[in-house]
Amino acid sequence: MSVEVKSILTPKLWATLIVTAIILCFVGVLSAPFAPRWAWSMIFGSFTGPLVIFFILLVISRISTITGLDRRKLGLLYTVASMSFVFCYSMIPYGILHNSVRMRLATISPYTDAVAGTFVFGPTDKDLVALIQTGGVPAPMAAWGAWIGWWTLYAIAWLLFWAGWFALLERRWIEVERLPFPAAVTGTLTAELITAPKEEGDPRLKYFMVGWIIGAIAILPVILHALYPAFPDIYGWSAAPYLSWWLGTINLSGVPATKVIPVWAFLVVNPMIYALFFLFPLKILFSIWVTQIFGVLVPAQIAWYAGYYSGITEAGWRAGFLLGQPPFKYNGIWMGSFIGLILIWFVLNASYMKSLFKKAEEPERVAIPHELGWAFVIIGAVIVFGLLLAAGVPAEGAILILFTMWILFLSSVRVFGFASIVGTAWFGPFDWTHYMAFTKYLWHPGMTTDILSANPELCRVYATTMYLTNRFTGEIMGENNTQFGMAFAIPMCYRVGVDLGVHPRDITKIILVTGIISAIIGFSTCVAYDYLIGTNNTPMRLYDAWWVGAFARAETVENQPTSEPLWPYLLVGIIISVILSILNFRYVWWPLDPAGVAVGFSGGGSAWIFPALIAWIVKSVIMRIGGTKLVDRTLTPFMVGLLVGYWFLMFLGAFLGMIKFFIPA
Repeated sequence: MSVEVKSILTPKLWATLIVTAIILCFVGVLSAPFAPRWAWSMIFGSFTGPLVIFFILLVISRISTITGLDRRKLGLLYTVASMSFVFCYSMIPYGILHNSVRMRLATISPYTDAVAGTFVFGPTDKDLVALIQTGGVPAPMAAWGAWIGWWTLYAIAWLLFWAGWFALLERRWIEVERLPFPAAVTGTLTAELITAPKEEGDPRLKYFMVGWIIGAIAILPVILHALYPAFPDIYGWSAAPYLSWWLGTINLSGVPATKVIPVWAFLVVNPMIYALFFLFPLKILFSIWVTQIFGVLVPAQIAWYAGYYSGITEAGWRAGFLLGQPPFKYNGIWMGSFIGLILIWFVLNASYMKSLFKKAEEPERVAIPHELGWAFVIIGAVIVFGLLLAAGVPAEGAILILFTMWILFLSSVRVFGFASIVGTAWFGPFDWTHYMAFTKYLWHPGMTTDILSANPELCRVYATTMYLTNRFTGEIMGENNTQFGMAFAIPMCYRVGVDLGVHPRDITKIILVTGIISAIIGFSTCVAYDYLIGTNNTPMRLYDAWWVGAFARAETVENQPTSEPLWPYLLVGIIISVILSILNFRYVWWPLDPAGVAVGFSGGGSAWIFPALIAWIVKSVIMRIGGTKLVDRTLTPFMVGLLVGYWFLMFLGAFLGMIKFFIPA
């Protein structure tokens, strides 16, 4: 017999949560520009923000008594802490703003010329826009008003769309299938430790704290070197062959000894990533490393022996060969495997989807009344469609943008539910090369810069559409190098909240209200703040402002996400996921999980071999010794502690970096 869960949202609690959301939104948007470059995406995000706040509460709870704070209130606080940052961290809104600035200040003919009058990319007065770099002037809010209004409404429309979808799917994914969203345990377990009676204690706390100390010590040398360059770079992470944007990951093209295996692109050494993998189910771990070795590394190496990937041994970026070139074009297979997984889920759950078009059997228990959930989806989609038309995107382009975001992110979140790779790069196929996969066929193959130069109106429509089908829209859903953002935050909030006993409808309400507050504060504040301080005067400078030269250039678009044709490889990936899903559903003994296999294809670079393999071996041994109880009592709290310690020290180091910036020696 199920226990009835009741709402706890009183007017007083509502007021407290709203005030908290407003404070956190301002903290996020005002701190982001001043974080050190090595930490700018990672101080406060939809995943890291709750970790920092919960650890502070844990410390307070151990040294004094926190009255009135129970597990359910912590579940709501997690939702507020996560959703406050979805539009108030580095990428959103600053990535959008700074690439809009770049659009006005750069000259990349004919593309920037074609969109010079398109208001969604900022005011047309270049001199006025340029002042944002030097700062020290009042923000021309009237000139930026259309930009602020459009992007704020655009973000809120997408929030409605995704809030509707995930609220409708909550019952099946969270409560029936119980998708683990493994990284969610960082919130759930920490909340349980916060509320554990001090006199009785929780035996998991000592393992958590040991992990915390190790995680903090592990990242401390990186922080010290970043703050004080005279401190030795013990790990060497700040220089080649390590990647600056994928912390603790070696670009193996910079390691001459690996030329004998040139298709091996990346080696992960960051302990945070290894700890994260320890939280994944064993079957997922097995599927990832088996696929990375026997589905990517071995076939690609054989292909190289056969003459493919010419020039890869001398290239500085190996993954591009595997992702886009024959014989495997892994970008297509990777995308197809994710898409296939969500498509087969819809087929296998057709009866559930049909039930969503009827009144819920237990309406008091669902995250949202079905009719209201569909209203959110439809209203959000209609507003997005209308805003895209107003921006100059043709109707068919707007439809394809909606479809692209829906299929890529819904499938990615489904996989994320089994393997929540967060705070690090290259989890799913929603990077800039993937976003254009469908929309580009409105004009490709065959479109060229010369054709566009000869037809300014065609170029305006083409450039506007290709920019908005890419990161300008995609980053609003989720950041591809961290998996921060609302598409991943919303289901994580449901997972943590439900596990802590919160009514799912309370979670839905907080998601919507906090998300709207985040959008309103984020897009307006970033403009005013940048004109006040000047982007040239901050560590962030113009954040990630390289999009303008890549996303609409016809010759670049032509060969992304793979060289043509794409569709056979996309189809192969779909078929793989469909077959594996059927086998996984019918046979308990079947060893490969389709979600793990989909992750195994990620990036075509075999980065996850060692994190998955080592976690699988160690976790299997511990399971044999003491079963799931030993894992739950020791290994899980240790790894959660390591993750929290790592991210808390990242936050502390970034905070000290901000102080150091304002008060230089």
